[in-house]
Amino acid sequence: MTAGRPKTANPWELYVLSEQLYADFRRLAEGRQRIFRDRREYERLIANPKGIIEYSPQEAARVEEIVEEEIRSGQLDRAEKQNRISAIRREESRGIVQLHAEEDSTKLIEVRGEPDVIKTLLSPETTPQQIRDLCRDAFMTIDMTLGSDTHEVEVPAWPINAGSVLPGYLSEHAEVFIEAKTDRRFPSCDIADRPTNLWKQLWFLSRALAGAVFGIRTRTAINLVGATRPESLFQFSRYGKTKRKSSKKRKST
Repeated sequence: MTAGRPKTANPWELYVLSEQLYADFRRLAEGRQRIFRDRREYERLIANPKGIIEYSPQEAARVEEIVEEEIRSGQLDRAEKQNRISAIRREESRGIVQLHAEEDSTKLIEVRGEPDVIKTLLSPETTPQQIRDLCRDAFMTIDMTLGSDTHEVEVPAWPINAGSVLPGYLSEHAEVFIEAKTDRRFPSCDIADRPTNLWKQLWFLSRALAGAVFGIRTRTAINLVGATRPESLFQFSRYGKTKRKSSKKRKST
């Protein structure tokens, strides 16, 4: 590469990373829903199932024929016929019981956002070191028991996905992030006056941060990715437009 020539990046890769960072910024601001599985409730439902599956007459006849064959071959005493039929039905119901237990013990829980973190990140007074201090609190370690073993597992303390790259990139490129807020194209309108401006600011900073990761300037990253936010793309697509009624041309007489 020629000395002094600005670095370039694949626009698609740059957009994908910008969108990923923006999604986590939005989770920070708004919170998110997380799937929670109650392990104790699951084990209780497995141990005490609501019942066994209802059999059609054809399926009931199939099970009875299996048991009759065991009786004819001497594997089973006829007095145990009904117990054996019930045992087969319980065994065949196991998969459905597990499925129902999964569904009944799983629910969505609301994880609150971190508006104070967003406020600090957007503040013109924030320093690079303050950003790095914030990012150190983005994950926490908990003890998780699997069987008889207990392991330390790192989980998000922020309402972001596990394995999110946002805290790491923010910490690594804190100076670029702060400098981007002083760019003349940064949406500087007060959020209190125009709440939707928050998303414009976060989208701008997401593109700037993605540019820093790829080693290109903020202005170049902004231009390559474009101003349209991910949630606005649908309305510009062919599927986001209302269908026009087809008009038949009149034939001239």
